[in-house]
Amino acid sequence: MSSIHKEVGYRMCMRMHINVDEALAKEIDELAGPRGRSKFIREAIEAKVDVDRRIAARRRLMGSMPDFAPWMTAEWISENRRREGEARDAQLAKYWNRED
Repeated sequence: MSSIHKEVGYRMCMRMHINVDEALAKEIDELAGPRGRSKFIREAIEAKVDVDRRIAARRRLMGSMPDFAPWMTAEWISENRRREGEARDAQLAKYWNRED
């Protein structure tokens, strides 16, 4: 991209030739409206690229977390809630039993 394109914010576009069957072309034309075919196809491609990029990122991250973590068990959750409850009860008892 030349420096003038960067300065004035031109979006570089590339013309592409694609082949689609006639039924799909008619459906695109019905959805896109008059003279909206290129924009419709561009937006569809951008959406597909975005989805594929996200899937690739998820695949790269797979395995970065262990299959088992202690916070994934019902026992851990129950124990954690019990400890939090005991701490809260102790704070309330201390508050209510204080001498003003």
